[in-house]
Amino acid sequence: MARWFISLMLLSGLAGANAAQANPAVLELLSDSQSLTPQKMIQQAEKTYPGVISEFQIDVENGQLIYEISMINTKDDTISEFEFWAKDGRLIRQKVEALEADDKDELKAVRLLKEMEQSFSQLLKLAMGDSNAHILEAQLDHDLGISYLELKLIDANGKHKIAFDIENQRPLPLLKWD
Repeated sequence: MARWFISLMLLSGLAGANAAQANPAVLELLSDSQSLTPQKMIQQAEKTYPGVISEFQIDVENGQLIYEISMINTKDDTISEFEFWAKDGRLIRQKVEALEADDKDELKAVRLLKEMEQSFSQLLKLAMGDSNAHILEAQLDHDLGISYLELKLIDANGKHKIAFDIENQRPLPLLKWD
């Protein structure tokens, strides 16, 4: 029994070490000055495509950083999903679908953002303040009567999450977690 427990502990330690090594790789890719920053890619998408960004996330495929963006077009009741190369912002894939019932929370947050005449990139800037962290994910959501931006960030100290109230333009301390 003791041998089994020690083996389990060693394997757990190795898995934790691999997970820790993944973070620096992502951080290194995001810090590459040759790539577009997530903020620049988001601004470029806002200028190029119709709708409001409701979600942003990064992905790594074969060592290459890819930005994934979802945009809701309230006029057409559609959601467009895009994939872009981080190196140059070139479009990889685009898919357009009708909004579904599970998009309703994001749609509420998008409508509030539009009503406030604010863009996703402006909201990000407010939410991040003077932080030097890199964006891993950013998503508009609506829960408990509050529309907010949920951010997953990474910096040299690791990953952390914050939530930012769209209507009141301030962090949501009850939804702040690490």
